[in-house]
Amino acid sequence: MVASVLVIDDNQEIIDILDYHLSKSGYKVYSALNTAQALQHFASNNISLIILDVMMPDQDGFSLCEKIRRMSRVPILFLTAKSSEADLVKGLLCGGDDYMIKPFSSKELLARVLALLRRSRVNPDNGHDPSLIIIHDLMICKTSNYIMLKDIQVNLTDIEYKILLYLAINRGKTLSTGEIFENVWQDTYIPSSNNTIVVHVKNIRKKFQGIAPEFEYIQTVWGRGYAIH
Repeated sequence: MVASVLVIDDNQEIIDILDYHLSKSGYKVYSALNTAQALQHFASNNISLIILDVMMPDQDGFSLCEKIRRMSRVPILFLTAKSSEADLVKGLLCGGDDYMIKPFSSKELLARVLALLRRSRVNPDNGHDPSLIIIHDLMICKTSNYIMLKDIQVNLTDIEYKILLYLAINRGKTLSTGEIFENVWQDTYIPSSNNTIVVHVKNIRKKFQGIAPEFEYIQTVWGRGYAIH
């Protein structure tokens, strides 16, 4: 199986250089110029390794590394012009596996990529966690209560998270309040439970609208229930 490398850098020239050397060495390469593109690629593809710059336009690489670490143990190699010892230590402490300084030797970089991939094969749990759901600008991690909307973390209660996850897993299907209640609460649905679900859905919508007021993720299908499309 061909290993996939995600290159995250706001410099297109650097991306092109890395793409050339990595592709020539047999890797499948994805690239991103900002955090939003990076998370989209990470969620949509089986990424084997990430090469990450620190100085990004929308969010620094350290913060992005911490976000990815909440979801996955995929190997992360920092490649940056920030050369101080403090930056190196910060990169490793926030979850990075290795740290290289620009300008870089292509031979050394390829050697480090190979070493990190070998290490991740010995520890297969370090690979990409495929359990991410992407719906427009919304990203849901299926293994933990971790939600991001427009690159902003959304704090949901456990029940709110379970309702959202159940709707997202069944995207495109209208779910009745009975189905939602019995799946989330693991209990028998009674008509009075309907108000409980309505309140929780309202709270989820309120949190989402504070970030993305232009889009309604959970849609009401009158007389039938709720759906995410």
